[in-house]
Amino acid sequence: MTQPHRVQCDCGTVALEMSGVPKVQGFCHCEDCRALLDVPFHSVTAWDADQVQVVTGGEDTVEYKHPTLQMTRVFCKHCGETVYNTNAMGWRLVSQLLIRKCNDNSLPEPLQSSGHFYYDRRIIDIDDALPKD
Repeated sequence: MTQPHRVQCDCGTVALEMSGVPKVQGFCHCEDCRALLDVPFHSVTAWDADQVQVVTGGEDTVEYKHPTLQMTRVFCKHCGETVYNTNAMGWRLVSQLLIRKCNDNSLPEPLQSSGHFYYDRRIIDIDDALPKD
């Protein structure tokens, strides 16, 4: 068991705690992540749902269910910060950017990206040394 990681939204109302080891950490280039989050790729840590808990501000979250995808986006109703999203497998995906922002602009070593996923579906090229599946 690794130490829990904690993040919060921009206004500090909603806080999450992630425990254990993430299922995946990396960059997702799939169409679904792009459609849900309106980003060119999603830098994520993916956790089983029971490993991510809203520890404060649960009543201040809004859940947006995508109309055609089996995905949701959960965000703070005050500042609009996405605190996590879900995928079709029921995982909770916490943005590496949010984790970085809540850790003095540094991603903790156990949460570093291990690769790119769905890279063949990318809309922009990424020049790094990580594997590109």
